[in-house]
Amino acid sequence: MINFTLYSNRTGNLLRLKSSEKLFNLLISLRSPWRYYHCVRVSAYASILANSIGLSKKQTRHLQIAGVVHDIGFSAINDRILDKQSSLTTEEYTRVKHHPVLGMRILDCYDFPEDIVKGVVQHHEAFDGSGYPVGLKGEAIGVYGRILFIAEAFDTMTNDTPYRHAYTIDAAMKSIQDMSNKKYDPGLVHAMLDSEELTDFYMQRDTICRHAVQSAFQGNDLFTL
Repeated sequence: MINFTLYSNRTGNLLRLKSSEKLFNLLISLRSPWRYYHCVRVSAYASILANSIGLSKKQTRHLQIAGVVHDIGFSAINDRILDKQSSLTTEEYTRVKHHPVLGMRILDCYDFPEDIVKGVVQHHEAFDGSGYPVGLKGEAIGVYGRILFIAEAFDTMTNDTPYRHAYTIDAAMKSIQDMSNKKYDPGLVHAMLDSEELTDFYMQRDTICRHAVQSAFQGNDLFTL
């Protein structure tokens, strides 16, 4: 069974950004509990997949950080667009699709390591080249981008959105498996389907998220990039 207290404390530490009070405020200014908790969950799923495929401790740490801040670009987009209940206009959707680039620019202002910034700007690139903002394909997408893409997809599927109810975990896994070697890196699909740790986290995700966000506001610990 996963140690959710360890996950909570670890993720909470990631949310205390070193010498970056303004960046932390931007993260908070995602303004929606759903978007905020989404970032915490994606970070955890990405970390689990990183361990599954044998990334180094440093790479896993950087990928966790990239997961926490992957949607930071939304802080530069009007809530009227982000919280809209009806379909987006073409112009609005184009603006939303620009959030990885906005996130890259924000992180560049704080001298984040290149691999983290690259993961953030690539987290909507799909394995078959159908993603954005560039339309990269296959291994032209960095490993952080490929992991964040599948981690975010899984989290989005398994939580309610304004447009649909959450999938069951089985339905989400089936959807991801069906898109293996299309939207998703097949090696990562295999790792996700085989991961008992990811399933354990999914079952406790609400409790873990609450603890992680609470711990972010306690103490003065700072992570080291």
